[in-house]
Amino acid sequence: MTTSTFNIEKCGACLGALVTNIDLTLKLSYQEKISLRAALDQHQVIFFPNQNLTPNHQKNATEIFGPLLPSDTFFEHLNDDPHVEVVINDENNPPIGTAKWHADLTWAKEPPAGTSLYSREIPTGKGDTIWVSMTAAYDSLSERMKQYLEGLKALHSWDMGLGGRQAIFQQGGDHYTKRKNSNPPIAQPLVRTHPRTKQKLIYVNPGFTSHIIDIPRKESDGILSFLYDLAPRPEFQLRHKWDVGTLAVWDNTATQHAAVDDFFPAYRELTRVTFGGHGKPK
Repeated sequence: MTTSTFNIEKCGACLGALVTNIDLTLKLSYQEKISLRAALDQHQVIFFPNQNLTPNHQKNATEIFGPLLPSDTFFEHLNDDPHVEVVINDENNPPIGTAKWHADLTWAKEPPAGTSLYSREIPTGKGDTIWVSMTAAYDSLSERMKQYLEGLKALHSWDMGLGGRQAIFQQGGDHYTKRKNSNPPIAQPLVRTHPRTKQKLIYVNPGFTSHIIDIPRKESDGILSFLYDLAPRPEFQLRHKWDVGTLAVWDNTATQHAAVDDFFPAYRELTRVTFGGHGKPK
């Protein structure tokens, strides 16, 4: 796909595209922004290599895809900016919890529509990120299974075993309790319809999903285990090898992701910005 100023090239079987011949520090036209928004809808995760972005540049680029959201994870904010988190790993800060398949903040009433991640310092050849298309995973199901899953809801919880909860607890018991009480468990549809593309997708993940509501627990465990096992299937995945200066933008509704934590204790630094716009899951 070619626009008037940049190229969009598919890079994965189910998802992923590379956007080249573009400088995200420059002002883009309305039509260029529309083209990029359409590319994210189609490819679910897109990559902009060879960028030289300040945090404000990253925020401006991210806002192309939806309104910026204050971040609500366990990473530190950059210079107290509520929209920019800095992800730093080194010998004193090992990666925590992100190697598990997940979509971000599915325990929220309105989970983020997507996220941008900009690589500032990357260990050579290590620290890949893998994305999986949950629309492709849904499409692989039999019609009988699709019918069974339709209408079911699962409980998503902030307070599950993701390693980042330990980091929050280290900030103090009162702080942890306040965050937990502000994010009570919530029922989300097992099968969600994407608000923009209207595609159906599987909307459970081992990071935040506790159990399916109103069915026996053993049955719930079996179904969730089956659905979780779809994410590791390579045919639904795209594995991205980071270079310094790459901005990745992904659709948090249509995909899940997992980090490859093979770089400890090497230094890695990225900045993270989140955007909204997909509303409540339904």
